[in-house]
This record gives sequence, structure tokens and C-alpha cells, in this order.
Amino acid sequence: MKLDYVKKQRGLPFVKIGMRVELVTANITKQGKITGGNESGNINVKFDGARHSENCHPKWNMRYFDKDGKLLAEFLESTIV
Repeated sequence: MKLDYVKKQRGLPFVKIGMRVELVTANITKQGKITGGNESGNINVKFDGARHSENCHPKWNMRYFDKDGKLLAEFLESTIV
């Protein structure tokens, strides 16, 4: 239910549970899967090798991939590209 809120409020209708994502920063790139949404309008992501999901802003340095690994969308700050 909360993921529906994220889709609507953040304008991300393609986002779904289990979708592969990447968090890209100047120092590190972390890959994981979306596990849900939260009341902050953010997504919960369980990064590969982690025990728990983390709260992530869906439009801050994120890349979204389809089931075949094709890039669907990315939201990157120009300073890290």
C-alpha cells in the first residue's frame, strides 16, 4: 500500500517490489531490490549482502532496472556522473 503512495507522490508509476535498483554516489555504488515503500514517500531497499532494508529517496542518485537488467530510469546528481 505504501509503495502505491510512493508511485503517485513521486511520479514513479513503474516502481514495484522486487525491482532491481542501484544507489550511485561519488564513493560507492550499491545494488539491491525494492522491498516496499514507507510513510516518508521513500522506497525501502535491501542492498545485496545486507540483512535489512534501508530507507532511500527514490529520486536521489538512483537507477531503476527491469527484470532483464535494462535501465528504465535514473536520477543522478550531475556532480557524480
